[in-house]
Amino acid sequence: MFTKNDLLDIAAKMERNGETIYSRAQTQIKNKELKGLLQWMAREESSHQEWFIGQKETRDPTAKDFAEMLPDVLQEMMGDKTLSLDEVDFSKITHTSQMLETFIEFEADTILFYEFLEPFIQDDETLGGLKKIIREETAHVNKLTEMLQAVETQSIPEETLSLQP
Repeated sequence: MFTKNDLLDIAAKMERNGETIYSRAQTQIKNKELKGLLQWMAREESSHQEWFIGQKETRDPTAKDFAEMLPDVLQEMMGDKTLSLDEVDFSKITHTSQMLETFIEFEADTILFYEFLEPFIQDDETLGGLKKIIREETAHVNKLTEMLQAVETQSIPEETLSLQP
């Protein structure tokens, strides 16, 4: 079963994974707009990771943990899914649109995970911080969607990518 710190670790890992993938992807593309977007997203993910780590470090050790608060529903909800981009085979991504679709899906999954956590956070300051991150992740989805639409309408050229590490 998961404790609060386990969930914060999962969230921090998701953000760290996103930062790494976005940073790597920006070195693989030529389009300046997409590079700028990916740089921004990498910085955002890094900031979110730091916030989650900070929450873990400031937790009251006597506070009730999620293992006591949550039934097996979290385990069932997640199943084998790690909520990360580690499982994505980037060698199969050959076009900008595929990359953007992958990132949109990751960001949307991240939002769902964080929304799932909301009812279990009782501290107003922490809840406010989580809601801010959810808004930022939603902004990521919106920006990525705009970029995908621009690629699809060819106002940004579709590029062939090589995203292998």
